[in-house]
Amino acid sequence: MKEFGLKWLLPVLAILLLLCCACKESRGKGPTGPETELSVPLDSLFGSIFSERNAPGAVVIVMKGDSIYYNRSFGMARLGNDALPMSDSAVLNVASASKTFTTMGLLKLVDEGRLTLDDNLAKFFPEFKAPFFKRITLRHVLSHTSGLPDARPRTADQWKEYLKQHNSVFAQAPDFLRYGREDELARFFTTVDSLRFEPGTHYEYADAPYLLIPQIIEQLTGRKFEEWIETTVFSPAGLTETSYLDHLRRHTAMAHGYAPASGEKRQDVFRSYDGKWDEFDYGEAEFFNTRADNGIFTTPRDFVKWIRALYSGRVIAPALLDSANQCLTSTNYDNIGYGLGLYVQDTPDLPKKVFHSTSNGGFGIFETIYPELDVFYLIFANRPDWNRLETSMKVDSILAAHKWL
Repeated sequence: MKEFGLKWLLPVLAILLLLCCACKESRGKGPTGPETELSVPLDSLFGSIFSERNAPGAVVIVMKGDSIYYNRSFGMARLGNDALPMSDSAVLNVASASKTFTTMGLLKLVDEGRLTLDDNLAKFFPEFKAPFFKRITLRHVLSHTSGLPDARPRTADQWKEYLKQHNSVFAQAPDFLRYGREDELARFFTTVDSLRFEPGTHYEYADAPYLLIPQIIEQLTGRKFEEWIETTVFSPAGLTETSYLDHLRRHTAMAHGYAPASGEKRQDVFRSYDGKWDEFDYGEAEFFNTRADNGIFTTPRDFVKWIRALYSGRVIAPALLDSANQCLTSTNYDNIGYGLGLYVQDTPDLPKKVFHSTSNGGFGIFETIYPELDVFYLIFANRPDWNRLETSMKVDSILAAHKWL
């Protein structure tokens, strides 16, 4: 019996040794990058944030140049009967990082001489009655300095007032907010009669003015917004896993967004079997159907391709990208301003940091690049219950400790 056990034990031990070596080797390597000491502190950081294996999770990728030095997945992309582990091939919503794609599409038209960022909104929307639309430029819209209010109705009373001035195919405000397209959701601008502040004098993050950009692109190109963006933005970047939300098309790798469960379970909302998570994306949360500001779904690996293409000049001219990465206005955060569709952090004695920190429904992301150093990282999560700016600062500290920053 001892001889028989040893006969089978040795091959098994050999196989286990090979597997352990393979696992050890893969822990310190990305798909194209060499081994790095970044893995240990980054594993510790994100392993503590996304610690539950059977909970919603995240993908973290760190790059320098064209090399991926860290690529880890944590937790699950989907819970329930069709459970799916998180990976860099999972399709997630990138929330307000969608604005970068919209901005670059508009800048393509600038590059072609079809418009300028100093064109005012009245030029494209003569139906907007208020005289101040002649003072609001496209630059104001892209930099969140337009002063326009977001008067989309959110309550029953607001909905009743809205219907006194506008027709709608929707019967109630929640359906209007969840399923309305840009032209529907931006219709309130025709009757807006006051601004929150004079255009260009203040910064106030506002999604609603971005809803006008697809309509402008369609006016000037004679094409549907999605088709224009796919041709002029997605295609030059080589994106094959990036699209706008289409609820009729089922991605086998589609992630769901989740939020910590609270209160009684709703009959129409999935709650995880352990009772900790409620699904919170298309159908449960607002504004997933608006393409310009929140509508992009992509995989982390495709987003990496996007960043490489954007900063190598394959999407728009480098000079135009540089203009988008300049601080046009300050925000409520120290040393953080806003350019065109992008946050810009200019801290004394540190390299410029260009980033998005955003959430939509149950999705939360942080993605950033240091253009001068060609260092980039992303954190794509399908849960919003983590501090994005604080986490980014911790990643920056790790990179700085390893002489990357």
